[in-house]
Amino acid sequence: MPRSEPTAVRAKSARRLAMEEARRSKRPSRGDRPAGTTEQPDRVLDGAGFERLLKQTLTSARSAPSTTAMIETLITLGGHLKREDADRSSTRAEAAAIRMLTRAGRAPGPGEPGGTGKPGGHEGAVFTSSLALTPHGRMVVTVPGNRTLPPEAAATGVAARISWTEEDLTEYRTLLLDVDRRTAQETEECRALLAEMGEEGRKAAVDTIRNAVFLVPPVMLYQGSAVYSNLRGDGNLTGKTLLPTHPDCFLHHLDRLPLELWLDEEAVVISCLWLLHASGGPNRIESFNGYQLSLDNVADNFRAMRDVYAEADPGADLAELPDGTPHISQLRDVAAQLAQARSGLVNNRRLHYEINATTRRKAERVLPRPSGTSAQERGICARLSPLLPQPTADFGAVLTALREDREWLGRPCNGSPTGFEALIHTTVAASVELFGADFALSRGIRSLPRLVDALDRQDWKEIVSWELPEFYCCVVPSANAFALHGGDRAQVADSAWAMSARMQYNTWHVMPGNLPKDPAVQARDFLAPHALPDIAVHSDLHHRGHVANNIRYSARSPEQVMVAGFAFKSLTDLRIMRCEGEPFDQTELLAVTQVAGFLAGVSQLVAEAARDGRPVEVTAFDHHWHRKTIIDNVLEHHV
Repeated sequence: MPRSEPTAVRAKSARRLAMEEARRSKRPSRGDRPAGTTEQPDRVLDGAGFERLLKQTLTSARSAPSTTAMIETLITLGGHLKREDADRSSTRAEAAAIRMLTRAGRAPGPGEPGGTGKPGGHEGAVFTSSLALTPHGRMVVTVPGNRTLPPEAAATGVAARISWTEEDLTEYRTLLLDVDRRTAQETEECRALLAEMGEEGRKAAVDTIRNAVFLVPPVMLYQGSAVYSNLRGDGNLTGKTLLPTHPDCFLHHLDRLPLELWLDEEAVVISCLWLLHASGGPNRIESFNGYQLSLDNVADNFRAMRDVYAEADPGADLAELPDGTPHISQLRDVAAQLAQARSGLVNNRRLHYEINATTRRKAERVLPRPSGTSAQERGICARLSPLLPQPTADFGAVLTALREDREWLGRPCNGSPTGFEALIHTTVAASVELFGADFALSRGIRSLPRLVDALDRQDWKEIVSWELPEFYCCVVPSANAFALHGGDRAQVADSAWAMSARMQYNTWHVMPGNLPKDPAVQARDFLAPHALPDIAVHSDLHHRGHVANNIRYSARSPEQVMVAGFAFKSLTDLRIMRCEGEPFDQTELLAVTQVAGFLAGVSQLVAEAARDGRPVEVTAFDHHWHRKTIIDNVLEHHV
């Protein structure tokens, strides 16, 4: 007689089968088809996103009415960047050439808008400058000291070739005197700072920068014509595709070489990155995306941040940098003050990021303080009241009601397996409408009870072994999303599931960053957990998912949840997205933080319930669920 299988083994096998099904991660539109039967991709993205923007920018620049207008179009990528930010992508020599070419009273020459003849084809021409865009969107201006157009810029496209007269050259040479002086001074100051650090200090600085760029991709910075990035195609910094020990990494062995063997450019890059990190950690490096690494730009960045931090905390001890070019020692002192002020502002959630995805730059801004109950909070509570033990008017009252009826979160509710899942879905669905979004979503971990148990046992290895199906993301589209997809519910469901799957990955990716630095944790790939809310514009340019689904604008608030005494940053959130129309503003972002904070509060109640022996788990929000709610239109009463 065959032996019966132990119950524990049977349960494990059932779980393994469930995990295998979850890993299939099939698009909702393909739920009734065998895997691997698609004959062709649903969407072809060649020529879309950033590539399209470059072509459009070059076309507009070539038809510009003046050289000044042409340069404005090229350097701002057709208005996608603020001019003051875009200017910081130019080298000092390029900036001098731009200043010369756009000076008042200068007559257009051959090759320019309004000029006659071909560039370089007349006796008065002493030099011909090319204006072009690199694949990264940086405007390149060839100058006498750097006469060759980079091959990648030539391949992207040349906007114009402009002839310089003798008068132009004289003006440029005058401007170049200051460029040479400032560059020499910068190099001297950077080398002196690095020498003062000593061998161990330099090693620590390089190691700090290596760790920082590993934790906060994407990074894309310039120094002269060189690009420093941890993105897949341009990777020469430590990141997800380039190990710290790889010889192609810019930082590889730099900490072991004597300072006299460092190139001047390397001294400037390390000094600038070290100052940025010293002013507030890894995320401060992201504020330089799309910029030239120079002490001048670091000084301007510090001035801007001082204004932001002083606005958020008028009592902060922040010295003003003098006008002009401060010495590197002054920048070092101010960096320490900025870091101290920023720490308190981040902890108190007084800042948010303003992200321009054109260059992936994250600028810190003051987050306004909440004032009363927002319209979105009132609207969500009105949707939740029929489901809850008692009617409620604000999020605080909802949390109080749930504490009084501790069983509600675990009971089936309104077609959902648990009240927790019904609450998440109802809140996200209401947010789509109340924020005028095209999609809204919220993510988290499926089993807070398992997390509580593992934390009690300090089993860090188990936690970091959990795979993507251990996490969830509820995505709800709006009526406008269906219209944008031509009424094709299956295509909308596929888009929603693509977002859900990506957000599962994001939660998986940041989670180990909340755990102690155990060897098992350090061996797992992870990112620094997000701490601040953000508003993003032009997101439909780079990230393939955003390009495919036309996600142009977003507002997001990652939230901390306390679980068994551990603070888990970015364990849940609320994100709202628009494919067209206007970007979200600060008032809307503030309301997003309130909704996200409410969802975090409910998650914390679930974690507390697990400690009390009342486990609540999330089984909804997989690809089957998105098919039912979007294609089959089941559970529409939640929406």
